[in-house]
Amino acid sequence: MTQLRIAALCMLMVVGSPLAAQTTPPSIARTADERAVLAADARQRDAVASIDLKGIAAISHANLRVNAPNNRILTRDDLVRMVGSGEIRNEVFERVPETVVVTGNVGVVMGHETVFPGADSEQARMYGRKTLDRRYTNVFLREGKVWRHVARHANVIGGASK
Repeated sequence: MTQLRIAALCMLMVVGSPLAAQTTPPSIARTADERAVLAADARQRDAVASIDLKGIAAISHANLRVNAPNNRILTRDDLVRMVGSGEIRNEVFERVPETVVVTGNVGVVMGHETVFPGADSEQARMYGRKTLDRRYTNVFLREGKVWRHVARHANVIGGASK
């Protein structure tokens, strides 16, 4: 990890904001549906980062399943409960979508994330209090005009950053 990136993450931690930016390369969304799926992806990240339990529940499909970086498969209820309790918490949560594709009523977003786990989170217990780089895939299902988060896979890559 570059010194500049470490300094930027430390500055975000000092400020205390869990709301580090979601950065979307402008060239990856070519259609209105792709832009809508990316917007849903950003709302999902924002809800988790800001501990917005109602927002998480609202964007999540009733059948949501998360293959989480804590080596567990979570339901929507698990996700809401764990974010509420602090078991899932990040002091820094940056997400960069790299590709988006929509096929019919299914939208898929893939990219990478950088997180710094909260002190009492499962990830902090598993990996320590250090910056983690992750790969993620989020799947959304269109219900009427609303994109609902239906599946997620996230894993820590390359070990933990120092």
